[in-house]
Amino acid sequence: MYIRVTPFAFDLAREEKTLRIVDEQLIPAFQQMPGFVSYSGGLDRATQRGVAVTIWDNMEHAAGLRTALGGMIQEIEAAGVSFEPAQVYELTRQA
Repeated sequence: MYIRVTPFAFDLAREEKTLRIVDEQLIPAFQQMPGFVSYSGGLDRATQRGVAVTIWDNMEHAAGLRTALGGMIQEIEAAGVSFEPAQVYELTRQA
């Protein structure tokens, strides 16, 4: 399995809108994608930074996430999120 870690900055004033997009669109989209295992997201409101962590069954699915999401990325960015480049790692331990 592979873990994809995507750091981002967000606009605290638009946090509620961003989280609604994540809950109503992004997570359901993940759940329909081949190879999806799990999603976790975390925020640091003090620094307005966060991280999205997804787990995938193989490298191809993990690496192709941004392309698979298509226009949804632009919608999230329009809500004040600035994504940094994602990193993909082989998952070697999990508890």
